[in-house]
Amino acid sequence: MEPTKPRPRLPKRERTRRQIISAAIEVMAERGLAQFAVQEIADRAEVTTGTFYNHFRDKADIVEAVAIRFSSEMMEAAEERRRTLASGSERLVDGCRRYLSIAREAPSTALLVLELAIASPRMLETIGEFVLADVRRGVRQKEFRIFGEQAAVDLVHGYIMLAMRQIALRPMPAAYDRVVVATILQGLGLSFERATALASLK
Repeated sequence: MEPTKPRPRLPKRERTRRQIISAAIEVMAERGLAQFAVQEIADRAEVTTGTFYNHFRDKADIVEAVAIRFSSEMMEAAEERRRTLASGSERLVDGCRRYLSIAREAPSTALLVLELAIASPRMLETIGEFVLADVRRGVRQKEFRIFGEQAAVDLVHGYIMLAMRQIALRPMPAAYDRVVVATILQGLGLSFERATALASLK
């Protein structure tokens, strides 16, 4: 068996860009999108503000870069698990749980994700594509019965974002996550019994 070849080292410019984005995530999670300063990000990344502006035009540009990083990493992490799930409802449940778990495990990160979702339409569009694919699969499999695709996507987005905020800001019982997921499934047309069973699956 041949030894695994090491991944090629990224060019210095790309390494610096990623370093700045990682620092920005930390600063934004601590300060929020309204309060962070470019100097704080540069200091955290151990670069000059000049280097920062070599990579990003302004604060809006770094916010967009952070949003893209978050959405791509979250989708990438979910993809392997999604391949093992055949039904649209199971895929949707898995996605909802991932976002709720962020709120439980890292409240400040969850609140940042919510801010980014408002600040970056592209982030919501990226996540929405996955939700829409799950909804369409569920409709084809005759699990979901919906009045319209966009309304169904908005239902999932809106309820999950509100639930993430609730969990991040105050102690919520563990059962709350299951109730949220089951309620979304009912809104998409599943019976009470089926929604409850799916929301309870590990």
